[in-house]
Amino acid sequence: MAQGNPSTPKRPKGLKPLNPAVKGMIDAAFQMHKQGNLAQAEILYHKVLQMEPGNPFSLYGVGAIAVVRGEMEKAVPLLKKSMANGYHHEASYTHLGIALQTLGRMDEALAVYRMGKKLDPKNPRYACNTSVLLAQQGDPTAALEEAMKAIKLAPTFVPAYVNAGTFLQSLERYEEAAVMFEKILQLDPNHDTARQSFEAMRRVIVAKNLR
Repeated sequence: MAQGNPSTPKRPKGLKPLNPAVKGMIDAAFQMHKQGNLAQAEILYHKVLQMEPGNPFSLYGVGAIAVVRGEMEKAVPLLKKSMANGYHHEASYTHLGIALQTLGRMDEALAVYRMGKKLDPKNPRYACNTSVLLAQQGDPTAALEEAMKAIKLAPTFVPAYVNAGTFLQSLERYEEAAVMFEKILQLDPNHDTARQSFEAMRRVIVAKNLR
């Protein structure tokens, strides 16, 4: 299964203006974060928090980095505080949902994804991640429905096809699963997992027809 990873964090509208020194540090931290230089980004986020302990951007940044490192217990309160202080970017909800989901706090994670969906109903990540959550709860049929919603919202969103194919496979709907994996290869010819899954589905289908 595939999570819908967060998009690049941005400064939302409606928050009070930042003083120039803090804004420059946050802009630089976000840029480093985007480039994958997490250690340097984290240093800048912490410098901002020393100046402004409740700064929502830096709270988000430290929390998001904690998610990447697998430090979910650390991430959850940071992300919640960031959101309470006004940072409601898609990445906030996605990171918080993933952290809660990883900790097994499924009801909380589902509530977070639903809140995010209300704010950004056209974003496929929420349906995609909800599909993973439902599959983890043992409901592949409901999980498939969510994955298909994500595909409808974003027909080129590969993680949704990965999930749909996986759920169809678990439901023994092999021909439909093969179609999903083939679609992934059309979108991303170098997707090795999809290629292996597609070939596996073809073997299953051939074996079924030979019975």
